Amino acid sequence: MKKNLIKTAGVFLLALLMATAINAQPNRQGNWGMANLDLSEDQSEQITQLRTEHYNTMKPLRAKMAEIKAKERTLLSEETVDLKAVDKAIDEQTDLLNQIRKLQVKHQLAVKDVLTDEQVMKLEQRQRHSARRGQARMGRGQGP
Repeated sequence: MKKNLIKTAGVFLLALLMATAINAQPNRQGNWGMANLDLSEDQSEQITQLRTEHYNTMKPLRAKMAEIKAKERTLLSEETVDLKAVDKAIDEQTDLLNQIRKLQVKHQLAVKDVLTDEQVMKLEQRQRHSARRGQARMGRGQGP
């Protein structure tokens, strides 16, 4: 009886610790740093809708990019490489990347339009901080 009580308490304690650890993890779902901007319900709904639309627009473009890259790898793995075909695949990737980047900027601006000036300021500060951390992790941005 006493062993069962100890086991139950141990399992409960373990579950509590796991739940606490999970909640303490930073949000890494790609939500562009929206976590602590104090969004209103309306803003949250608008941003969710924008993100869903953006995802649905980007998904086929990313699939197309993967297809073109696979085609390039196949062309480069052939015994006799057709340079014109490789160049065409590279040009297709460049055009598609240009299109993707323009859509990303359009999406970012649409999200910013939903935010207040104070929220935009917080978001930009967070992005600058994240960019600096990313550069430091990659060995860049370090002085002499």
